[in-house]
Amino acid sequence: MLRFLRTQKEDTSDAELLTRFQQKEDRQALAVLFDRYIELIYGLSLQYLKTPSRAEDATLAIYAELQQKLPHHEVKNFKNWLYTFIRNHCLMQLRKEKKMITVNYDPAFMQSDANWHLSDGPSEEEERESALDFCLEQLNDQQKACVQLFYYKGHSYKEIATMRNEDVGRIRSNIQNGRRNLKNCIEGQEQRNE
Repeated sequence: MLRFLRTQKEDTSDAELLTRFQQKEDRQALAVLFDRYIELIYGLSLQYLKTPSRAEDATLAIYAELQQKLPHHEVKNFKNWLYTFIRNHCLMQLRKEKKMITVNYDPAFMQSDANWHLSDGPSEEEERESALDFCLEQLNDQQKACVQLFYYKGHSYKEIATMRNEDVGRIRSNIQNGRRNLKNCIEGQEQRNE
């Protein structure tokens, strides 16, 4: 099981390795991060995709995607961000196949502290959250920032306008348009899954 990807142990924190990769394009730093969480990646992929070979393929695909996408994301907690990234990757894979698969997993494959997220498959709430995460990424930068500040951080229109140095009307427009675009995107995702 993917043992050939093992790299040397390194005591550097996730945040430091992430910074090295994002700012200096240090691929060794990404390799160390990936190695730390390879069992989580494989185990969660196995949970969603059912077979070891598909989970291994997903693990390798996730590594390739991390090289491309990680430099463009602001990540505060790598492990939590990675969990969402893995889940979204697997759900998108399943959507492409037009079917949902549930599996029983073997905890022996799992990293000991990774079991807290596992169940028999994605719940409706996880699917909605995954669709929301996907659709949020589809918004333009202004709408995304305003929606996140308003709905996730709880700031008022006026507070957001002050933070972004924009007028309140522009903030209100970005939030309303962002909310409408999210609704349309999520409905489109749900129709594809039916």
